[in-house]
Amino acid sequence: MSIFVSVASYRDAELVPTVRDCLAKAARPDRVRIVVCWQHRGDEDVSAIAADPRVELLDVDARASRGACWARAQVMGHYAGEDWFLQVDSHTRFAPDWDARLLTLAAGTGAGKPVITGYPPRYEPADDLPGDGLPAETIVRGWTGDGLPVLGQRPMTDRSRPTVPARFVAGGFLFAPGSLVREVPYDPRIYFLGEELTMSVRAFTWGYDLFHPTEALAWHHYLREGSPRHWTDHTSTAGTPGWWTLDRASRRRVGVLLRRPNFGRYGLGRVRPLAEYLAHAGCDLTRRTWSDWRQPAAVGA
Repeated sequence: MSIFVSVASYRDAELVPTVRDCLAKAARPDRVRIVVCWQHRGDEDVSAIAADPRVELLDVDARASRGACWARAQVMGHYAGEDWFLQVDSHTRFAPDWDARLLTLAAGTGAGKPVITGYPPRYEPADDLPGDGLPAETIVRGWTGDGLPVLGQRPMTDRSRPTVPARFVAGGFLFAPGSLVREVPYDPRIYFLGEELTMSVRAFTWGYDLFHPTEALAWHHYLREGSPRHWTDHTSTAGTPGWWTLDRASRRRVGVLLRRPNFGRYGLGRVRPLAEYLAHAGCDLTRRTWSDWRQPAAVGA
């Protein structure tokens, strides 16, 4: 089974270690192909991975970047029909045999189109990889002023099964059949808020079933204090819209998808209706409340 690995990297010193670890920890590295949207300013040394035939670097001037979803969309454009798709961030470490374990988990769900996703536990680059920790589930933390749910994470408690049903995907760790790339391509006009929500809605309505793994398959460097961010770089660059312009347009786009759904390239699928997803996710867009599986009371605005 071949696996296409998508990595969006924005001026990230952890890119090379992430790519090398991905290949080193795979049970079948010969069946792994990694494509990186490498957004940089010419000051990163990627020679350790540049010559590897399993790795393709999309060379992008960071000043021309339009955000994470834009970068993920660029990577998806280089998909070549692999059986499976894995999306991770450029600051990730992997469990041994991560590929074989993910394939086993996906098969064990019994779903025709399973998505294995969640927030991995944390690691720090200066420390040895802990090798422990639990993945987290995606939840609703609150609501924005324009009526969009704000997603967050919470430690997993149900470890009675290898996977448990999920309501939302996590953009930093998403494993699915390769058909996801064709059916649910990343919308390059989503900036940040709304990435995981729109991918969840679209995947579910295309017939994908969402699951959280209950074991650690990867680790993620979360805080990254002092690291460049797209929104800190893109403030008033001549000829390029600032991040707030991209974010404002993106939020409008998310709202339209949820309230006046369409079925275009970046729209919903026709396998399941939007109402079924909202019931599954526990989201009431009108009341701006979320029904938590663990709590009797709804989380409101």
